[in-house]
Amino acid sequence: MEYLMDSLHICFLSEETRAIGSIIKNVLQYALDFRGCLVRGVHDTGARADLLDKVQTIKQKFDKNMEELQRIYLRSPKHGKFGISHFWGFLNCNEYYSNGSNQNTFFF
Repeated sequence: MEYLMDSLHICFLSEETRAIGSIIKNVLQYALDFRGCLVRGVHDTGARADLLDKVQTIKQKFDKNMEELQRIYLRSPKHGKFGISHFWGFLNCNEYYSNGSNQNTFFF
């Protein structure tokens, strides 16, 4: 995680990309939080409702950050091999976030 954070700080130093770096930092933290829920869920079967609430909260925060990242993408230039356009292509490779009906959908 420390390596990822150092890379994040190096790659997102400019004013233009600082918001993107902040979103990525949040998403990485949500991934760690979600992993913690999974590990705890395996060992603690008594608190399922609490666990599901935490997972749902993580998902809602994740979706909010992805929506913000999509807004940044929509405002950005759509050319070039580097930048948010190219990065968004990797994140949205299955066009999940391009279809409004898929956003904020949470399944158990």
